[in-house]
Amino acid sequence: MLIENSSDLITSVVPAQLNNAVAVDVISLINGAALVIATDCLSLYRTPQQVGDALGNGLIASVALPLSLPSEEGRFVLEYRAGYVGLAGGFVLLITLNDVQLFSSKEDALRNRNEIARLSLAH
Repeated sequence: MLIENSSDLITSVVPAQLNNAVAVDVISLINGAALVIATDCLSLYRTPQQVGDALGNGLIASVALPLSLPSEEGRFVLEYRAGYVGLAGGFVLLITLNDVQLFSSKEDALRNRNEIARLSLAH
């Protein structure tokens, strides 16, 4: 019997709009949590359904970005595979079991240098 193993940490990526009309991409992770990418922050929610909650009951953690992420046609995420997420403007997210790291390029991500931001998934 063959056992199918996948290294994908991401189950889906969907565009969404928050209550304040801010466009975001919502990345659903295999553990059921949701990573939200906005132009100025990365946020972790317990579930994708709690992303629009005005009271923030599902918010686990958030980190402000020292720069503004660009979007292409209203989307931040252009491609993803396993724990790699290619963003508009050449930015890259690396998602591991413990952290999400933002880098300005594939080269920086590959060499784990010049990290722009880090969001812990260990909550």
